[in-house]
Amino acid sequence: MKIFWDTNLFIYLWEKKSFQPEIQKLLEWMEYHSHTIVTSSLSVGEILVQPLKYGRTDIHDQYLRAFHQITVIPFDTKGASLFALLRSKYPSLKSPDAIQLSCADISRCDLFLTNDTRLSSIKTPHLEKVLSLSDWTKKL
Repeated sequence: MKIFWDTNLFIYLWEKKSFQPEIQKLLEWMEYHSHTIVTSSLSVGEILVQPLKYGRTDIHDQYLRAFHQITVIPFDTKGASLFALLRSKYPSLKSPDAIQLSCADISRCDLFLTNDTRLSSIKTPHLEKVLSLSDWTKKL
């Protein structure tokens, strides 16, 4: 199973913010079932902002090495076409969220995980399910 991680999940994982027990449970479950983490190039860019802002090239490099261990989907013209469709269908959908959902869809992910509960109502052509981290945890 391919599971798309929205940027906020990486922040929880790497910056030791809130939701640590949930992220740890998710990682253990994914490893046990041999599921694949997928994200987009937007997530890479978003997560690198803070290390660069604070001059932490060591953390920047550490994050980049970690992203080389997972599947990173580029936002290309195929994604841009779906992005446009999603933004036209869901006018309140923010551009970064539409990019993430488009990348998850075109890479044929089975599940999109985020901590943004507003995204769970969005439907895309190929993405089976969008869940918040808290909703995913309740399903276990």
